[in-house]
Amino acid sequence: MLKVRCQANATLDPKGRLALPAPLKRALGESDVSQLVLAFHKGAVWGMTPHDFEEQVERRLEQQDPFAADVLDFAHAMLSTAQDVKVDNNGRILLPPILRKLAGLDREIVVSSLLSRIEIWDAQAWDKRFEVALERAAAASGMPRGEAW
Repeated sequence: MLKVRCQANATLDPKGRLALPAPLKRALGESDVSQLVLAFHKGAVWGMTPHDFEEQVERRLEQQDPFAADVLDFAHAMLSTAQDVKVDNNGRILLPPILRKLAGLDREIVVSSLLSRIEIWDAQAWDKRFEVALERAAAASGMPRGEAW
């Protein structure tokens, strides 16, 4: 687990490289992590250390019935997109074309660190997702949005 909290706007270069935000670069360096596993999930590219991906995704999936329709759907939707990527010496990763296409990543993006993963969103898609999250959090709290919940 990277144990870093951050959210940052970023820009993909024409080759699809992403310069990770400084707190993430620092956490990866301190953890001696030079590789991430990236996969498409729920509208974004999720990134985890190989260890976290194995523990939180693959091991949990191994415990499920591989012939169950929902398990197979999840495996096809997420695991089939999983790819190992190197973190270069400048703290950049190359987002594979298929993942950029699936997540609609072109140039302006948002990188968020959530617990043991990062999420890479198209900036406009993130704005919409964040609004939905705020509305749902307010509804779940029983208080109007904008008030403390």
